Amino acid sequence: MARLDILVHGGCLSEHSARSLAEEIRHELPHWDITVKTAVAGDPDLSGVIVFPAFLLDGRVLATGVPKKDWLVDRLRAWDRGER
Repeated sequence: MARLDILVHGGCLSEHSARSLAEEIRHELPHWDITVKTAVAGDPDLSGVIVFPAFLLDGRVLATGVPKKDWLVDRLRAWDRGER
């Protein structure tokens, strides 16, 4: 199962938007493991990420900020098809 981790900075103005986007994507791609978590110093998932929110696709940074839903869903579906 593919995994999308969304790292947010606690209290950041875009945290709510990132969480809302995650919920919308879960409805479109129910077979994906999509988690939203607050970034904590020392977290191995950070991998040098300094811009939040950060969207990590199987551990690799796919996007930072809050991408458009259609763009993100297209990228995730491409990943499902093996387009990497």
